[in-house]
Amino acid sequence: MKSKNNTPFKYYVGIRSLEDIASKDDRIVVMNILGNESRKVTPVSHVFSGKNVVAGVQYGRPGTMKTDAGPIPVYSRLAEVVEKHEFNTGVIYLPPAAVYYAVAEMCHYNDNLEKLVIVTEKLSVKDQRLIRAVAQINKVDVFGANSLGVADAWNRVRIGGGLGGDRPDELLLKGSIALHSNSGNFSTTITEYLKTQGFGTSTVVSSGKDKIIQFAVAEFLYAAENDARTKAVVLYVEPGGYYEKQALDWIQEGRIKFTKPIVVLVTGRWKAKLTRAVGHAGALAGSDDGAIAKEKWFDKYVRKKAFDPDKHKKVSKKGVRVSY
Repeated sequence: MKSKNNTPFKYYVGIRSLEDIASKDDRIVVMNILGNESRKVTPVSHVFSGKNVVAGVQYGRPGTMKTDAGPIPVYSRLAEVVEKHEFNTGVIYLPPAAVYYAVAEMCHYNDNLEKLVIVTEKLSVKDQRLIRAVAQINKVDVFGANSLGVADAWNRVRIGGGLGGDRPDELLLKGSIALHSNSGNFSTTITEYLKTQGFGTSTVVSSGKDKIIQFAVAEFLYAAENDARTKAVVLYVEPGGYYEKQALDWIQEGRIKFTKPIVVLVTGRWKAKLTRAVGHAGALAGSDDGAIAKEKWFDKYVRKKAFDPDKHKKVSKKGVRVSY
C-alpha cells in the first residue's frame, strides 16, 4: 500500500525510514535481466536476499536465469510478468535510450510499484526529468540513475547493482552507520573501511551521480532520522549540484528534522579546472558547486574545521568533515 505524502517535502517521498529502502518484503522484477551486468550481479543478490527476485524481462528472449537458490523465470514482455507475479520494486539495466520507456511501462502495468533502482548511467537530462515526472505522478521512489543499488545489512537485502561485490554476506554486516555515496565503487570501499574498524552498516545507498539524483541527501537524512538502527551517517560527496546545500539549508530552517552526526568526505578538488565531466556525468562543477564550495557548506554546518589528526582533532555533535 502506497503511503500518502505526509512528509515535509513538497514532492512525493514514500520512504519514511531507511528500513523501507531494502526490506525482506520487497519483491523484485529485473529489466534486461540477461544482460552482461545483470547476469553477474542478480544471481548473487537473489541468493543473499532470500530469493526476492520473482521474475525478469528480456525483450524477445524468454527463458530462465540459473541461481544457487533456483531458477528465476524470464519473460519477453512485462505484461506477461504482471499476469503471473506480484512485485513492488523494479531494477533497470537497459541502455540509456530505453530506460524512460521501461519506467513508464512499469508504472503503467503495476499499480503496486513502490521503488525503482536504475543502474544505467549517462541518461539524458530530458529522460531523467521525464522519469521524475512519471515517478512522481505514480508515487514511486527512484534510486539512480547510475546507481550501484541499495542494501540493508539488518534485513540482509541487496537490490540493484553489486554493493558488497561477490560476497555481500562478508561485507554487509549489521551495524549503526548509514552510508549515502555518489560513487558506486566507493559505496563498497567505504563499507569495507568501516568493517575494518569494527563498524557495521544499517543501510547503504549508491545515489548515482548523473545530472539528476532522484533520491538525494535530503531524502536520505530524513529517512535516517526516522531509523532507530542508525546512529550516524556517512556521506561521500562529489562536485556538481546543490543537493547537499539544499539538505543542510532545510535542516537549519527546521523544514526537516535531523539530529544525528554526519561524517562527510568531499572529493574532486582537481576537477575545478575541467571544462567537461570526467567520470560521472554530474561531477562537473562550476565555481559555486565545486568541491571547495561543498567543503564550506559542511564546515559551516558542523561549525568546525576539517578533521586533521595532526592539526584539527575536534569534532562537533553535528559531525565532522574529513579531508584526504
